Amino acid sequence: MDTLQEDPSINGKIPDNEKLKNITYEKVLPRFLKLIDKHNIKVTFFVIGKNIENNKSIIKKLSKKGHELANHTMNHPKQLVNLDKSVIKKEIEDCGNKIFEVTGQYPSGFRAPGYTITPTVIKILKELNYKYDSSLNTSLGYYLLKKCFKLFRLWDKEYITTQKFSDLNLPRLPYRMADNLLLKIDKSQNFLEIPITIIPYFNFPFTSSLLLGFGLSFSEFNLKLIRANSNFLNFELHINEFTKKNDIKDSYNNLYITRNFVNIDINKRLHYFNNLFTLIKKDYNIKLLKDVKI
Repeated sequence: MDTLQEDPSINGKIPDNEKLKNITYEKVLPRFLKLIDKHNIKVTFFVIGKNIENNKSIIKKLSKKGHELANHTMNHPKQLVNLDKSVIKKEIEDCGNKIFEVTGQYPSGFRAPGYTITPTVIKILKELNYKYDSSLNTSLGYYLLKKCFKLFRLWDKEYITTQKFSDLNLPRLPYRMADNLLLKIDKSQNFLEIPITIIPYFNFPFTSSLLLGFGLSFSEFNLKLIRANSNFLNFELHINEFTKKNDIKDSYNNLYITRNFVNIDINKRLHYFNNLFTLIKKDYNIKLLKDVKI
């Protein structure tokens, strides 16, 4: 549920524009909801706490319809893992409190901005009684892509963080994570790590933000590769992939990532997602992340 305001601009800065947040909730989100209602799908929304106050009725409606509201920090700091422990805890705690204030339920799951976690973040989540984290992205391709961004877009140095290279060897299926060691599996623990699914051989995450531009056939091919190797799929997408070009006509030239989405006709994108959800439902039982069990 990153809003258009979280999209880095051409010069690497985050636009301070309240209107962009409103567009995401009022115009973009309804398109996505219409699609998942058509497929009778319940999904996990990772919500940024600062966006909840002005969208309480929408958040409450999502909860009542059976969707999961999970924690994506209060202010979406991309450098979360580099902050002091007290600041990290406050980012997580404040967002959780906001979700509880509106829905009456504390979130049980967390995803970090930029898919970057450390043992410190996991320890805080356990202290706050979270049941799972779904931040881990062990894709070598994604790691190198972020490194290239930092190399060629020098202003992104303060914006982008990467998981440690050694962490790319971490498990790629849900596992019970040991205390203080991301790599170690401890079956006695209740806390789950639910990694983003990585495409075998290609070593890229199965996220539509990376796959959309290549079309449905390529996504279907990769889905078959995943299915041949595993009975689990953690599919991630960003709500801004449902933005219309007209939605951002005043900000089009400034939005770096969303611009790539809107250059694809919205009807073509909706067709892509409609067929992709059909393919996923054919081979998988769709669950909320809080209901994942191992």
